[in-house]
Amino acid sequence: MPVVILPTVKNPWLVSGCLALVLGLPHAGHAQGFDIWDGTGLWLASSGMTGEWDGVRPALDDRGVHLFADFTAEVWGNTTGGMKTGAVYTGLLAFGLELDLETFAGWSGASVSTTWSWSTGKDASAELVGNYLTISNIAAFPTLRMSELWFQQTLWDERVSLRIGQLTADSEFVISDYAALFVNGTFGWPAFMYLNLPAGGPGYPLGTLGARLSVSPKDWLTLQSAIFQGNVYDEDVNRDGFRWRLDGENGFLFLNEAQVRWNHADNETGLPGQGKLGFWAQSGELADVLATATQSGNFGFYGILDQMIFREAGGVTGEPESKSLKSLQPSTPDGTSDQGLGWFGRLGFQPYDRNFLSFYFDTGVSYTGFVPGRDVDVVGLAFAYAPVGSVAGAQLLAAGTTGISAEMALELTYQANLTPWLSVQPDIQVILNPGGSSELSTAVVTGIRVGITF
Repeated sequence: MPVVILPTVKNPWLVSGCLALVLGLPHAGHAQGFDIWDGTGLWLASSGMTGEWDGVRPALDDRGVHLFADFTAEVWGNTTGGMKTGAVYTGLLAFGLELDLETFAGWSGASVSTTWSWSTGKDASAELVGNYLTISNIAAFPTLRMSELWFQQTLWDERVSLRIGQLTADSEFVISDYAALFVNGTFGWPAFMYLNLPAGGPGYPLGTLGARLSVSPKDWLTLQSAIFQGNVYDEDVNRDGFRWRLDGENGFLFLNEAQVRWNHADNETGLPGQGKLGFWAQSGELADVLATATQSGNFGFYGILDQMIFREAGGVTGEPESKSLKSLQPSTPDGTSDQGLGWFGRLGFQPYDRNFLSFYFDTGVSYTGFVPGRDVDVVGLAFAYAPVGSVAGAQLLAAGTTGISAEMALELTYQANLTPWLSVQPDIQVILNPGGSSELSTAVVTGIRVGITF
């Protein structure tokens, strides 16, 4: 099997060297990966690194009990610009349980899930660059924390779904599916949410008490709304995930999103895509912009578009690691491949008088199977634009900050899925105007991510 070594990131050639390495390794789905020893081949092709546990894992799955654990390790190096050059390590162990109560106990449509996270290492943005479009989407205060613990009931052939408990909003709201490939945090739970909501809002790594209702009256349409505890508290305060407080003073966050899909049905052979429109509102007394005063309430609007724009004809249908990518690239009845090019775009608008960001934009492309023989590898290029709002900019100027502008992030990444349970992802990010001003020069950050599913 391939052996992956995490290097110390100290030069801009790291990513190109790692890319050359992973492109030269055989994929676990290729027959040549099994030639030496059949046992090794079966292990590489299993769904997890720890195999089938001598039959225990499939037996549990048959009873509706699914245990999961994923480990992600990164090394990041700032080669130039920002606050300083250097390297940091970032790690995340996510684990939990999914229980299908219909299979386990005969309770139709019911399920329970819990997810825990153990964050380690440091944040490259805070330690090296000084930017707010966070370089790593797994960077967090080092601790063991409960992220989710919820009960869900579905009705009417899963047309209606109600979920209550400890929830994270970024698992279902404000998310672009094609952007899921990228490592910079803003391409997941975006900066116009985590910079404008108290303590970053209910996105990774913090979940909070809430309820979510989802209704799909048509196969192509989903309407969902949720209410969350308004202030999730800072990461170093809410260390274990159990910091709960439901009252009017603490406020509530309301999220509403409409999703429209096209070319997703089995009998549709056109290029699949989806659009999302959303509105959020925050109640309670909130610190405005730079916490110099308070405002009563907050709100914002957003729009998202994911569209496959080219699909390769024929070939073997792959299994991208990202579930969201897979959902946008189904195998088709005529045997066409899910390999091809997808595009995403996202916009966010918020009041300028109480938010650090009043406008936000990101976009990008990803290609599955771009390299011949690497059918489920994904390469992507993405860009984010986050200008400091006018009121926030005026306050920063009054405080002595010069050259107020927009922070921008450009990311180039390649996810090599070596086995169903092992991926290696070299990554390069260019951060322009770190911190939203000209005081820090453009930073070039290189890194590598290794993901393991147990």
